[in-house]
Amino acid sequence: MNNNDTEDDAEKKQEIDYEKTCWNLQSLFKSDDQWKKELKSFDKDTKELKNYIGKVTKSPTHLSFALNIKEKLDIRLNKLSAYVKLKQDTNKNSYKYLDMNDSMSKSYGNYMGICSDLELEILKLSNKDYKKIISNKNINRKYGAYLRDIRRNKVHYLDDKSEDILSKVSSISSLPSQVYELFRNMDRKTNLTPAQYASELESSDRENRKKAYQDELITYNDNINTIAGLITGQVKKNIFYSQERGYESSLEMYLESDNVDEKVYNNLIRTVNSNMDSLHKYIDLRKKVLKLDKVHSYDMFVPMVKAVDNNINYEKAQSIVYSALSPLGKEYNDVVYKAFNEKWIDVYSHENKVSGGYCLSVYENHPYILLNYNNSLGSVSTLSHELGHAVYEYLSSKNQNYFNSNPSIFTHEVASTTNEALLYEMLIKEAKGNDEKAYYITQYLDLIKDTLYTQTMYAEFEKTIHELVEKGKSVNALVLNDVWGQLLKKYYGQSYELDQLSKVGWARIPHFYNSFYVYKYATGCSAGVSFAQDILKNGSDNYMSFLKKGSSDYPINLLKSSGINLTNTKPIENTIKKFDSLVAELEKLL
Repeated sequence: MNNNDTEDDAEKKQEIDYEKTCWNLQSLFKSDDQWKKELKSFDKDTKELKNYIGKVTKSPTHLSFALNIKEKLDIRLNKLSAYVKLKQDTNKNSYKYLDMNDSMSKSYGNYMGICSDLELEILKLSNKDYKKIISNKNINRKYGAYLRDIRRNKVHYLDDKSEDILSKVSSISSLPSQVYELFRNMDRKTNLTPAQYASELESSDRENRKKAYQDELITYNDNINTIAGLITGQVKKNIFYSQERGYESSLEMYLESDNVDEKVYNNLIRTVNSNMDSLHKYIDLRKKVLKLDKVHSYDMFVPMVKAVDNNINYEKAQSIVYSALSPLGKEYNDVVYKAFNEKWIDVYSHENKVSGGYCLSVYENHPYILLNYNNSLGSVSTLSHELGHAVYEYLSSKNQNYFNSNPSIFTHEVASTTNEALLYEMLIKEAKGNDEKAYYITQYLDLIKDTLYTQTMYAEFEKTIHELVEKGKSVNALVLNDVWGQLLKKYYGQSYELDQLSKVGWARIPHFYNSFYVYKYATGCSAGVSFAQDILKNGSDNYMSFLKKGSSDYPINLLKSSGINLTNTKPIENTIKKFDSLVAELEKLL
């Protein structure tokens, strides 16, 4: 027994049947040796696609043959990369899988170069020749969405020499992100692991959570000018690329990938800003319940209500999830049954496994879910969240061809949040007594607070600092701290006390190096909560239709056709109304 294990921990480990709760990767590859043989075969077969470069657009037949080859190679590459990632993430100390991943990366890079040349040919077609090709019914039916997505960028394509230069500096442009990750994961010295830090912030002992918070923020504050230089470098990189490619702003360039109008982004910020009273009431209630003089940043994570059940075994979690997702109908829950019983999920933590959770999709195969299940309600919520991703991918691949089967993260966050909303709706409805009901309400409130309000604040911060640099303003650590501090005061209201250290909170957000990404969590929350309300009221047919459409259209269009129009403010307002009603109900119970 490990010296840090208690007797209870040891008993729990003995009770776990890891064989039944680990992935089965046999449907990908029978062995590592088979994977290595397939990688060699894949590298050889990419030459067939390479032979088409220079003549891809010669005729509809040439294009159709080339894209058919690409589709088959893409699917094989998907399986190869999935296998090595899943192996590496459950054997993180193995040099064997590090080496396999290096081999995979080389093959991936070479293949992406071929695909880039292919897409460049399609991009350079004249409008007349493109219309002639896309008018072919077979090509339009199977490859239309893929081709239209490539052609959308034609206006932002530069001459060959300029494109070559931009391609060559791409490794330099990723330096802000790479250096930040090196600092965050290697150079930054801290006494707490991420899990321990999260646990300390939930401590009922205010001095404990204050110390943990301050110790964490000090590690960033001590390097604040360096980090300010990195994030400013990220912003300037974005501005350079957006200006070179002829975009009006960095924001427009990043939203273009999902064909999202800036109005969606701006509506989100404007609507949340117009409804700050809702969040302020929540902060006021937190202050009252916890009996605080003021709410500080280190008071934002301590539970307002004592947990009612912190020992939910995995079998019980499955039962809870089945019940919560029952409104989605038999077809949906049949897929959930497959996930539970056909070893799609690697459930428990162990010393060689990475932390966190995710869902990895594999076309012509089932998805895989990684968990670090710990018997908490949070783990049950994560399970339902990741199943949302998994079932979405499964239904997409079963109902769409390859090129239309890979939904955007924009709509993926809708599918995962819908499941979490349904989970909390059921738990609140079936709660036994006021204490249990109050606890579940706080969990639902935290879901909306953390995904709608907090992520919108992050999105507003990103937009603000990009606009400052685009206007030629100087941005340094003091400016960044001031912008962040003003946002904290605006979002959290009069009951919140802004500490000096809290102003450096922006420095510990890694998402800012994946620019203009976080708003998708907020829009996903709005759409997910709206879908959950509709499912409970009108049934699941509309939602199931949405899931089966995959990536056959752009995210905004897919949602609009299912009754969720993110070009207006209604979904956001509906979610805020839900938040208001939960705060009011919690206040009565407490």
